[in-house]
Amino acid sequence: MTLRCFFRLVAGLCAIPCLPSCVGLQAGGAAGPHSVANIGPVYPGIASYVVADANDGRVLLSYQPDQKRSVASLCKIATAVVVLDFIRGSSGDIDEVMTVPPSVTTLGVPSPLGLQPGDGISVRDALYAAMMASDNFAAEALGTHFGVKLSQAGLGGAPLQAFVSQMNGLRAKLNLSNTRFANPHGLELPGATGYSCASDVARLLNQALTTPGFTFYTSQKERRIAFLRNGMAQSLSVRNTNEIIGRNRIDAGKTGTTNLAGPCLAVTAPKPATVVKRSDGSTLVIPHRLTVVVLGAPDRFNATTRLLSEGWSRYDGWRAAGSPASNLSEYLGGAPAAMPALAPPTQPAPQPAPAMAYPPAPEYPAAPAYPQNAPYFPPPAYPQGGYQPVPVY
Repeated sequence: MTLRCFFRLVAGLCAIPCLPSCVGLQAGGAAGPHSVANIGPVYPGIASYVVADANDGRVLLSYQPDQKRSVASLCKIATAVVVLDFIRGSSGDIDEVMTVPPSVTTLGVPSPLGLQPGDGISVRDALYAAMMASDNFAAEALGTHFGVKLSQAGLGGAPLQAFVSQMNGLRAKLNLSNTRFANPHGLELPGATGYSCASDVARLLNQALTTPGFTFYTSQKERRIAFLRNGMAQSLSVRNTNEIIGRNRIDAGKTGTTNLAGPCLAVTAPKPATVVKRSDGSTLVIPHRLTVVVLGAPDRFNATTRLLSEGWSRYDGWRAAGSPASNLSEYLGGAPAAMPALAPPTQPAPQPAPAMAYPPAPEYPAAPAYPQNAPYFPPPAYPQGGYQPVPVY
């Protein structure tokens, strides 16, 4: 990237409106066993972000990546993973019909698809509704329905408690040290407000990409679904809230917005793999995919598009230079084994940008204390050490 292009990128992102002040936003990412370094500029209008290689976790750009914040409906990524893992592990039926539970009336928001308590909807269509339209009623139905099954499998507790325990078991399995799931939809409710950070969401999305079926439920722009009301079949069209799905090869992701979280977005996009013919006659195929997470970004779609473009520029230079790494903070969750180098670059690798006087980071109130034994979080007795992709009956 030339210096002129770099300044154009900074100027474009600086045009994004500044994030309005918001009571209760989380501040300061607590350092866990692994922390991600800030290796990107401060962009006014983006509270925190990370751009990383989806295959090995190499971070290309980041700012406040470990900052604890509400992430709204991005937590539905974990909801979908838990559901899809349970179905696969138990040979479950994706077309099983669930009932929208009465508890949805306590969420304080309507269903964007018009779902009502007592409606019947298949697991398949509820996943479309939750992941494409971000329907909280559908997510609550999934949590309640599979929570019953998880209780029967040994997690115990009320259905939603069992489901959230499984979500937190997944969190523990992935070592998402700055994350706590409180419900299957991501709304901030009294006694049930979760949090995460950009780096943890990126690792969660990368895990979701390995879950069969996940990208299918998040990659479509529009989908027709059906549900039952008073025994009568109803049909409606679901549009994806992710406005940039399908652009720049973006093939999966999730939106999220609440007053506390602000607009959030997590996406992933591939590039054609590199095929290297080795001298011994073997062939090496090197996949390329980036994950971008932006939190608290009013212009989240343009911000994500720009960060993805800048991320690919840095990625190409890094791989062409032989995939160098100097410390663990350059990776999500620690460095992997050495990666193969690509062919030498035809041009010099991009040099670090010169020091610039970026605006200071937004000031957020101190993070509230999250009690470890809050009523919604009884200490779960995870079977066999935590997350159970295969239920045990």
